[in-house]
Amino acid sequence: MDHATSIYLLIFLLSTAFLYDRITKTIPTRLDSNQAPKSEYGLVPVGTNGSLPRADGVDIIFVHGLGSNPDTTWQAAADRPENQVPNSKRFVNWVSDFLPDDLFQATRRDVRIFHYNYDSYWKRDAVDTRLTKLGDELLEHINEKIRVSEAERSRNLIFVAYSFGGLVVKQALVQARGDFRNIAEHTKAILFLGTPHRGTSFSTWGWLAAQALRPLGSNPFILANLEYDSTSLLDLQTEFEKIIPGDLDVVNFYESRPTQIFRLWLFQWREFCVREQSARYGGEPRVHNVGLSVDHYGLNKFGSRNESYQRILRKLTGVTKSSAPSIKRHYVVPFDKAQTYTGRPELSKDLEQKLQIRHEKASVPYAVALHGLGGAGKSQLALDYAETHRGQYNPVLWIDVTDEEAVRSSFKRCVAELGLPEERGENQGSIFTDAGVQRVLRWLRDRTEADDEWLVIVDNADDFSWGVQKVIPRGDRGSVIITSRDNLSTKLVLGACESVCVGFMSPVEGRALLLQHLQLDERSASESIKHGCDEVANKLGYLALAIDLAGAYIGNDSPSEQALLKYLADYDRHRDELLQMDDFRGLRPTEKTVWTVWDTTLEKVANENKSLRPDMLLTFLAHFKGGIVQDEMFRLASLGMEEVKAELGEEASEGMPAELQKFLPLARGEWDSFHYQRGCGVLLRYNLLQRVDGEWAGVTMHGLVQWRARQNHQSQPWLWWYVVFVLAACCRSIEEQPEFRRNLVGHLPDISEDDGKVREDLLRHQCFIGAKLGRIYYGEGRWGEAEKLFVQVMETRKTKLGADHPSTLTSMANLASTYRNQGWWEEAEKLEVQVMETRKTKLGADHPDTLTSMANLASTFWNQGRWEEAEKLEVQVMETRKTKLGADHPSTLTSMANLASTYRNQGRWEEAEKLEVQVMETRKTKLRANHPSTLTSMANLASTYRNQGRWEEAEKLEVQVMETRKTKLGADHPDTLTSMANLALTFWNQGRWEEAEKLEVQVMETCKTKLGADHPDTLTSMANLASTYRNQGRWEEAEKLEVQVMETRKTKLRANHPSTLTSMANLASTYRNQGRWEEAEKLEMQVMETRKTKLGADHPDTLTSMANLASTFWNQGRWEEAEKLEVQVMETCKTKLGADHPSTLTSMANLAFTWKGQSRHADALALMEECSQVRQRVLGAEHPHTLSSLAAIAKWIS
Repeated sequence: MDHATSIYLLIFLLSTAFLYDRITKTIPTRLDSNQAPKSEYGLVPVGTNGSLPRADGVDIIFVHGLGSNPDTTWQAAADRPENQVPNSKRFVNWVSDFLPDDLFQATRRDVRIFHYNYDSYWKRDAVDTRLTKLGDELLEHINEKIRVSEAERSRNLIFVAYSFGGLVVKQALVQARGDFRNIAEHTKAILFLGTPHRGTSFSTWGWLAAQALRPLGSNPFILANLEYDSTSLLDLQTEFEKIIPGDLDVVNFYESRPTQIFRLWLFQWREFCVREQSARYGGEPRVHNVGLSVDHYGLNKFGSRNESYQRILRKLTGVTKSSAPSIKRHYVVPFDKAQTYTGRPELSKDLEQKLQIRHEKASVPYAVALHGLGGAGKSQLALDYAETHRGQYNPVLWIDVTDEEAVRSSFKRCVAELGLPEERGENQGSIFTDAGVQRVLRWLRDRTEADDEWLVIVDNADDFSWGVQKVIPRGDRGSVIITSRDNLSTKLVLGACESVCVGFMSPVEGRALLLQHLQLDERSASESIKHGCDEVANKLGYLALAIDLAGAYIGNDSPSEQALLKYLADYDRHRDELLQMDDFRGLRPTEKTVWTVWDTTLEKVANENKSLRPDMLLTFLAHFKGGIVQDEMFRLASLGMEEVKAELGEEASEGMPAELQKFLPLARGEWDSFHYQRGCGVLLRYNLLQRVDGEWAGVTMHGLVQWRARQNHQSQPWLWWYVVFVLAACCRSIEEQPEFRRNLVGHLPDISEDDGKVREDLLRHQCFIGAKLGRIYYGEGRWGEAEKLFVQVMETRKTKLGADHPSTLTSMANLASTYRNQGWWEEAEKLEVQVMETRKTKLGADHPDTLTSMANLASTFWNQGRWEEAEKLEVQVMETRKTKLGADHPSTLTSMANLASTYRNQGRWEEAEKLEVQVMETRKTKLRANHPSTLTSMANLASTYRNQGRWEEAEKLEVQVMETRKTKLGADHPDTLTSMANLALTFWNQGRWEEAEKLEVQVMETCKTKLGADHPDTLTSMANLASTYRNQGRWEEAEKLEVQVMETRKTKLRANHPSTLTSMANLASTYRNQGRWEEAEKLEMQVMETRKTKLGADHPDTLTSMANLASTFWNQGRWEEAEKLEVQVMETCKTKLGADHPSTLTSMANLAFTWKGQSRHADALALMEECSQVRQRVLGAEHPHTLSSLAAIAKWIS
């Protein structure tokens, strides 16, 4: 060989070596941990549940093919879109991601799944192995890892083998002798996926490739015997067919599409890797051959639950079912779920979630107590869970623990069902030593992790006294559901127990239950039927039992719509009979009715608490009118009971029985709530009451429980006891807790009820009762109810005591005050004059009561705008009090404040200010700076400053008052809210709308919460906020509030009440600002005419309404009509209020603007100049009104 040839040869060899290295560089080696498969070698469990293996179960072993591993053999790219792929993975392993969920549910608990990972890698750094060695290794791994215990050795085996893995399985079974014989005997099925029973034409190509890779450490010997129809494979098949038992199921899956080997443009090479004749064989009855429309690599990779996967799954499920032992499933539930049972999704979800919470140290790891009122549907909820999850548990047992006999009967059924030995003459003594009971409890307790989980429903665990806790099953494999009316039922399970409160049905659930009885659903039922169902469910308080019984009654009639209407009518007229009906006995799962469902609970409460008597407390609470009985009611009643007893005499002391008086004891002048809390605790425990938290915490009860409780002890005078109780609460509420008054109003009894002897007692004490209740109504602004009571009191006292008796005069004054607040000035004045004159005659002109009556009359004059008459009386009262009581006496200061208020309304600011400063300073000295009366005088002075346009001084005082009241009384006290509203008004007058709005919204919302949406103070706050919206140009928001205020006042106070008329005027103003002249004019005309009739043509409010109407005319250019009204207003103001009164000056300015609009420039200018001069003198040069008139003059002159 010459030199050149040698060089060329060297270059060729080096190039070949380089190219060989480049080509083989991508071939992985298992010596590199980064390139080796992630799965460990041997048997790897798939989706294990951590339970110990049970005897007679099934183990499924997946064996991969040649040169592969579990990481890649069973994995495929997820099909897109694929809704069934867990967590939207990019790749899925169907053995771990699909199969555990899809395998036949009934045998899932008895099946374990394994991957078998063996080293058959032949390309690089391969181990020296061959088929026989691989078969031995498979047997050893099975024997040493998953067939150790006797229980494991009794389990059957199923192999799922892909390609070469099938040969490994066959070789293993052929070699299974001696210790491994058990493996062959328990192999019940093999699924071959493309296994080359007769070899493959690709073996030659593989052998050549392995030879080429010898420098890399390949193993060509493992491929040597895979050639088609090789002797070794034929011998293996022959041996395999000889040793397989007759009960072995074999399924051969083969490819029906060739595999693409190579493709270049239009040229492609496609071959069958394992042809059908190699992948299948026959001749045996239990051998099945199934072709799949996939290539060789599609037999073992599924990116979704496609048809090929489903066909393999069906076969695997079939052989698993036949291989799994036939286990009897025990379901011992003595009754079926009601046909009309309506699902309660939220409760069912809660129950399911709570039953997944494991308590390791508890007597049973999973336990939930379903507690709630009788008839709420606890047993049906538990039954629904049992039926829905019966495949999850074995056994499912139902134990009725109503009493010992029910327990004995339940356990006897369980003994028979479980096939436990039963001896004759078993102990029929104590339930705790009963052989049947103990045998079942022991059987449940002894279940191990190799056994199924069990579920026991312990139903009706309402009575703990006989020792029900001792028959609650225990055991590590158990779950227990307890149904009970007792909130303490969670304590029946030692260690820990979850709880679910079964309350009332939702409106949707209640409707659905009734529709079931009518054989309808949401789609098929008409709107009128749905509405009728809603009404029935609502009347019954959404109690499941009551709705179910009503549904049975209604469903018995037809047509449905008429049946619903008939039931509603019957319920209103014959409620007691309907709720006690028992027409469907024997036709429903339960024999209970609304009348009987709580009998055992009520008896238990009474019998077990004979000294405490919570049963009496329940019946007493059932007679309360309000929905919530606040604890504060009992506190106030306990404090006020002595006053009531002193007033009513023997009736009160004898009328309130000792059983109820024990809930009202006093200790050191305070209510001792110990017995009351204990009594409520018992009732709360059995869900006969429900606790309500909040500012005024208390208890409430379901409407049907209230109905049932009122049927008890009907011979007792409950109404009289209730009246006495509420009177006692009223006595102390007036003094101690005015903020509670709104809640107290809801409990005030109707003393017009006719109840025999109780009626006589009510009439005998009508004055005391009416006066107390009337004061509560009066304080809440409910004038109509107060008036009715005060009239009764007054007439009774006139008859019994005489018209001039002091008590009669007091009742007349109270009634007059009610008239005054309703705007009935004439009626109020008539009574007040009568009271004043009588007191002057009987008591003298300077008696304190006479002076009070004079002040009341002055207040009525004041409200009518009769300032001079009011002033005259107030001066007289003030001077007399100064003489009789002293200048710094609280009553004297009050009269001075009243007179100052009259001055303020007359525009006599300096006189008002002088008196108010004097009152304020005296109260600061005598009562302290933060005394409520001092703060009131500061607020009055601030009001005077505000009217003078002295905003900064007003604001300073109002802020001080507001902050002090917040600190002393609380942010939600009525007086605090008043001070906030005053400060908002000051902001409003300065055009500081946002600050005003913020305060007004806060006041309105607090009033709604504390006083109610229709309280007079709430309506005033709404009107104030609407005024702020109006000045900001937010017309729609203002209008919405004003309409609401107006309509509420019309309903609550009458259409002609002064406050109603004010709200109508405000709404008209909003219409005017929007240019809605006709609507504004219509309202203003109505207000003006009503005020003329009710108050007189010269009343300040009447004049204001005339001015407003004139303004509407002015905006429409109706100058003559506007001028006519404005002249009338101005002249009347001059006569009634004086030429210098601010209202008179305002009317002059309005008329000047009207003349200006009529082009009467000289007249307009002269009138405005006159108005401006008087304003400078009366109001001051810096007052806003003065500045406004000066600006108008300057503009007109220019």
